[in-house]
Amino acid sequence: MVLFASGSSAGGVTAGRLSDAGYLCFNDGPSNWTHCILERQLGNPVIPVKVFLEDGSELLGTELLLREDIYAGQPCPQDGIDFWPFLGEDFPYFACHHFDTGH
Repeated sequence: MVLFASGSSAGGVTAGRLSDAGYLCFNDGPSNWTHCILERQLGNPVIPVKVFLEDGSELLGTELLLREDIYAGQPCPQDGIDFWPFLGEDFPYFACHHFDTGH
């Protein structure tokens, strides 16, 4: 787990502030963005995620994770893709970003 220092983004939400509030924040993915999840939601069928720049300073948008047993092959139009990428056997969820990732 990567911890982020509290900071200000013009008074907005940062990964550091979410970490201080009990979120689990870590860097992951092809762009190494910071992802913040409420730890108590791990294992739930649906997990909302807040996604920040790598340093945790700027909120890029949200991501939705669906556990593999409830994913039904729907597209991810918010990210312009026809499927939700599978995150892997160690974390069996499919992911859809609700902002244009450019990937």
